[in-house]
Amino acid sequence: MDRDHVQQLIKRLKNGDSAVLETIYTKYRKPFLSFASRYNLDKEELLDIYQDSILALVDNVRNGKIETLDSTLKTYLFSIGKFMIFKKLKHLEVVNELPLDTNRLEHYANEIDNQRVYEQEELELFKKCFGQLGKQCQELLNLFYYRGYTLEEIQETLDYDNYNVVKSQKSRCLKHLKELIKSKKQNGF
Repeated sequence: MDRDHVQQLIKRLKNGDSAVLETIYTKYRKPFLSFASRYNLDKEELLDIYQDSILALVDNVRNGKIETLDSTLKTYLFSIGKFMIFKKLKHLEVVNELPLDTNRLEHYANEIDNQRVYEQEELELFKKCFGQLGKQCQELLNLFYYRGYTLEEIQETLDYDNYNVVKSQKSRCLKHLKELIKSKKQNGF
């Protein structure tokens, strides 16, 4: 794409031309997903990042942050996406590196059973069931119970849309964990 053509696209985007937006979205979607696949995120996450990159591009054009480009539109879009991927990977790395200690695991079990857990067998059951939760539930419960984050802090850290979503997600995760433990106990652990 020559420089004049890129400038024309930027101008049309700034004026709200949805046909140009659709063309850009379609043209670079597959190449971006191919490029981004090397970062070991699942396809849904990469698609979300691509869509966020497109939105950031449009916002930058409409807010006047981009008047001209020294690179191609593709290069600019991919650099936005790459930044978002690194941000996501850094966030996942921080959350995945959070150590779990026995005292905190006992705290989780106390929340579930509303009583102190003294037997090692129940603690092992808890660890096993916690490991069966999805990554998102583990992350949320870990931040709330282990790291002591408030629901508002979790909302900000994990980019939830609003407080009520975090609250209900925590409740669902905790309920699922309780059900797993109950099921394992009924089946003889």
